[in-house]
Amino acid sequence: MKVLIVTDLYPLNEHHKGIARTIENFALALRDLGHKIYVLRADLVPNSLLRGRMPYKQGHYTSSGIEIYNQNFILPFYFRPKIPDDFDVIISHMPSGTLCAQKVKKKFNRPFMAVAHSSDIEVLKKYKIYFSSALKHALNCADIVAARSFWIKKELKNYIDKEIALVPSGIKKSEVLNEDRALVKFDNINEIKIVCIASLIKRKNLMPLIEAINELQECNISLKIFGCGPLEKKLKKKAKNEKIKFLGHRSQSEIFDALSEAHIFILPSLRETFGLSYLEALAKGCITICSNNSGMSGYITDNKNGFIIAPTKDGIKNIIKKIAAKNSNELKEISKNALKLASELEYYKCAKKYLDNIKNLCK
Repeated sequence: MKVLIVTDLYPLNEHHKGIARTIENFALALRDLGHKIYVLRADLVPNSLLRGRMPYKQGHYTSSGIEIYNQNFILPFYFRPKIPDDFDVIISHMPSGTLCAQKVKKKFNRPFMAVAHSSDIEVLKKYKIYFSSALKHALNCADIVAARSFWIKKELKNYIDKEIALVPSGIKKSEVLNEDRALVKFDNINEIKIVCIASLIKRKNLMPLIEAINELQECNISLKIFGCGPLEKKLKKKAKNEKIKFLGHRSQSEIFDALSEAHIFILPSLRETFGLSYLEALAKGCITICSNNSGMSGYITDNKNGFIIAPTKDGIKNIIKKIAAKNSNELKEISKNALKLASELEYYKCAKKYLDNIKNLCK
């Protein structure tokens, strides 16, 4: 099958910074399963500038065997596509991608699946003058609409009258830690090691986390924060506890090593499409704490394979105290269930579910 992915959130090469790799992972998984993938990277220039990203030169790129057609648009979307016309199905990701994919569908008359992220919900709720109604119309023009997580699916039902599929991210089997190695860290705990992986931006909501750790002086805990961003100086100034460490950008192997040693992973985001870092933490057997409006909140069951909290200072403090009070066997049971959930969300299993939705379009 030949698939055209339309999105603005796709890296043009391995050095392309500031671009999440989630959609690229979907494309690579489909490629590995034997399908031809094209990407129309529909970059709405004003939107990129507002995000602090410089537009890349228009043209044809190739990355990891996938052909990428980068097109920059000033208006949403005056459309003269410079793409192959031999694709079988269109898949869009992100609001700009869906708005553009609607026009691709109209021009080429191919089946169209729109995949919604948290940014789609934000556009539908906030940008009433033009983008909200335009996006709602584009979603309703899609043959299939899919949501990246349970909470997005629930929100989408307020805007479209369609069945909504679910397409979560997956993690490679090789990244799921061996159970024996994962559980040994819960023996004879002297210091509870906590890890957070996040861009240091408002949406990631790290200030309540810093405040909570500052106040948990009675618990022997440490916190490592991986990531950079505009709030770094402000967060560092707020961090009064000397055991709070800001480690900036690190390699994936360094982050995986830290997760393998950590007892707790927490990301108290105000809004999260899915949160691949949650899945990476589960795969290393961490006691994983997510916000009640996070993408993982439909997969994590409280006190079974992780914990769900209101993302406030008190919510964070209370859950860390609760975990600290548990004995080794109780923590190991949660860790086992975390590993099991990570295995269920394996990379190719998720890709095949994604593919099933695509195949339904081509019947």
